[in-house]
Amino acid sequence: MIRLTDRMHLAKIVLKELERQPLCRSELEKRTIQKSGTHGTFEGIFRFLVQSGYVQKSGQKHRAPYVITEKGAKFLEVL
Repeated sequence: MIRLTDRMHLAKIVLKELERQPLCRSELEKRTIQKSGTHGTFEGIFRFLVQSGYVQKSGQKHRAPYVITEKGAKFLEVL
């Protein structure tokens, strides 16, 4: 089981990447794993961020890029 501090570190990586620019899920995962984590840990934190409203798709298309929400930006400030 991944520790809370490790989860928050991964969340910070994901949110910072999306703060820089909108990214499709696969590119976001690739960049996150390069910095820290595995496919499994990325999946868990990504699901948490989407379900919590910190990250959302920018459109209806299947491969629409994800963006950080206002709520996500505030969460990133706390991290």
